[in-house]
Amino acid sequence: MHKLSFTQRLWLPLIISLGALLAVSVSAAWQSRETRIEERKHDLTNVAHVGLGIVKEYAALAQSGALPEADARKQALERLRGIRYGEDGYFLVIDSTPRMVMHPIKPALDGKDLASSADADGRHHYVTFASVARAPDGGFVDYVFPHPGAAAAQAVGKIGYVVRYAPWDWIVATGAYVDDIDAAFMQSLWLIGAVFVAVSVVLVTLVALTNRSIVRTLGGEPAYAANVADAIASGDLTVAIRTREGDTSSLLHVMQRMRDALTGTVRQLKHASDNVACGANEIANGNADLSSRTESQAASLQETASSMEQMTAMVRQTADHARTASELAAGAAEIANRGGDMIARAVAAMKAISNESGRMVEIIATIEGIAFQTNILALNAAVEAARAGEQGRGFAVVAGEVRSLAQRSASAAKEIRLLISRAVDSVGSGATLVENTGSTIDEARDAIMRVTGVVQEIAAAAAEQSAGIDQVNLAVTQMDSMTQQNAALVEQAAAAAQSLKEQATSLQRAAGAFHVDDAGGRAPIATSSGQRRAAFA
Repeated sequence: MHKLSFTQRLWLPLIISLGALLAVSVSAAWQSRETRIEERKHDLTNVAHVGLGIVKEYAALAQSGALPEADARKQALERLRGIRYGEDGYFLVIDSTPRMVMHPIKPALDGKDLASSADADGRHHYVTFASVARAPDGGFVDYVFPHPGAAAAQAVGKIGYVVRYAPWDWIVATGAYVDDIDAAFMQSLWLIGAVFVAVSVVLVTLVALTNRSIVRTLGGEPAYAANVADAIASGDLTVAIRTREGDTSSLLHVMQRMRDALTGTVRQLKHASDNVACGANEIANGNADLSSRTESQAASLQETASSMEQMTAMVRQTADHARTASELAAGAAEIANRGGDMIARAVAAMKAISNESGRMVEIIATIEGIAFQTNILALNAAVEAARAGEQGRGFAVVAGEVRSLAQRSASAAKEIRLLISRAVDSVGSGATLVENTGSTIDEARDAIMRVTGVVQEIAAAAAEQSAGIDQVNLAVTQMDSMTQQNAALVEQAAAAAQSLKEQATSLQRAAGAFHVDDAGGRAPIATSSGQRRAAFA
């Protein structure tokens, strides 16, 4: 199919369709003939069994004794002789010899041996009758035979049906002409032929006009137009396109104009792509240099931002330490205040102890006087007891004990006086030391207050410095962010320039795929000889 021209491929389906139409029509006519013959055979079968039924009826009469067999046979033959159906249907009876038993049209044949009798085609149809009748239900026989009253040379086709009655060795035969079916079949063939010729003429005319219109619309063979389109699609704009003289509307003419327009466009495209590639290359180089410098600046800003972050952390740490020192100094001042208060109270307590110690000395002096007087009283009592003799012995003992107690009380009072004197001296020294400590603590408190003021000023300055560094750090961070954005924009511009460069290169390659002949020469399209002959049909 690919080697056929458009005209050949257009005519081939028509020829195949017409051939198929003719075959289907003839097949339908033949099928109609076969159907009518089958109907005719069905009718013959029924009629032949009617004749066989008549024979069986008289044979039954003979078997029952109602009629002698000879009379039964004779009456059966006469009854069959007189039966007619259709236009020219009748019954005949032969035996298996074959010998004619009864022929209603040609009585001269009765009793005649038919073994050598043949139809116009030379077929011994009576012998065939006898052979087919041996089947249980009989069968059909095709032969030719003239219509009643017609010459033997005018024999026509006929279908016979034979069935045998074995007890009498009779073969009942009947037939039907099929020349009317053949005539109807031939009439159908003539009608089919006429319709086929008419349809063929119409279709051939339509296909011829369609082929002429298509070829004129295309400007040549579709295969030639396809080759031209394929060459242009492949980028060959040097292809020469042949058109008819005066052709201004065909597809080939439009393709010729398209080729010329594409040639101009491709030339401009090549020139523009070269310029774009050159500009894109310069932009890409500039962007690459700017990107490198922007990246270097961004790296420096990042280092500065990192250093500022470290300085900010150190300043914040100093401010925190100053704030902590201020708080500790304030705490120490408060502790010093509390220590001063406690020392003042301790001095007051020691003064009270010193005063109480004086009173205790007085009390002890009183105790010593009481002990002295008691000792004197005991001494007097001992003297009086000695004077009394035996009666005063017990009292002397008591007086001795009281004196001993008085002495010990005096001795204890002296020791207590000594201890209190020492305690008073110690309390006095302690009071002096406490007073000196209070003075020192007051001085320390004043110094702590001054340190607290200085530390607070340092903390405030550190806080202000931290805030200033935070602002500087924020500014540096913003600059770094802007530099990063600028670097990203530069990278995007560089990527866009590189993409533009690649697209310009792709555009150059795409434009280079087209072959443009600046000299104006055109290469012809190679076609087959059949296509060249039909290109301007």
